[in-house]
Amino acid sequence: MENRLVFIVNSLRPLDPPLQQLLAEYEVKSHQVVYTRYSGHATELAKKACRKKASIIVAVGGDGTFSEVVQGILTSGETSVTLALIPNGTGNDFCRGQSLTFTAESFNRALFSPVYRLLDVGRITINGKVRYFLNVADAGFGGFTTLLLNRQRRKGIRGGMSYSLAILRAFIHYKRPRVTICVDDTLCYVGTLMMVAMCNSDTFGNGLIIHPGATPDDGEMNVTLLGDVTFWDYIRNISKLRRGILIQHPQVFYLKGRHISIQSVDGLIPVEADGEVCGDGNLEVDLVPGCLQLLVY
Repeated sequence: MENRLVFIVNSLRPLDPPLQQLLAEYEVKSHQVVYTRYSGHATELAKKACRKKASIIVAVGGDGTFSEVVQGILTSGETSVTLALIPNGTGNDFCRGQSLTFTAESFNRALFSPVYRLLDVGRITINGKVRYFLNVADAGFGGFTTLLLNRQRRKGIRGGMSYSLAILRAFIHYKRPRVTICVDDTLCYVGTLMMVAMCNSDTFGNGLIIHPGATPDDGEMNVTLLGDVTFWDYIRNISKLRRGILIQHPQVFYLKGRHISIQSVDGLIPVEADGEVCGDGNLEVDLVPGCLQLLVY
């Protein structure tokens, strides 16, 4: 096999036996397996692997690990590196949305008979900093929920119930800003913001299909905008979100574009991308089309 593989593994997640066996096999074959030790480490490891001319970087973890690896690849300047994803996180929303299921057999088969898919990636600029995301970025309620979720995880509250608890707490404590939103330089919304999700894929928040039909290779950023909606609106529509049904509501909008600008008129705008908090402030989101090569298996 001519490919030089580097596995970047989230060490905070236990591995199931098939995955442990796969990694042991590739360690024997002298392909590199490295483990993350802290937040942001996967980005550093991906950059290092790119500099050492890895041909395929295999990210093993959840959406946060995938996002960090993508960040490392795209900021390394090495555009020829292929990304492979092995889901081993809590939500696994990107892989769930793309129907990507790992088996050792299919993964090994793909290495010998590779098929590639060119993916779009989102790019956020906030407070002078640039961050790439693979799945979904969210300004408003989702950003605040992610902040609470990360605090819960530091206290040992994990798993699917942690998502539900964070959402409930966010509804109680979230202060809605008043914003202006432009898509491709066209003013689309002025008013109170519940949430705006920039969707490269369709699923986030542990299985919520926030933008049905969004795919990461369509050359557009899919936008779901929730304006002045209530907690009860959310409760009434949660089953639709889980089933991928478009919500019919006068304050729910589905948009598409390549550039999204979100500016505060009054209040803070908390922002997250792929489950990682980015801070709060005005932001610009751009689509970077076809910039990432994914190994399909």
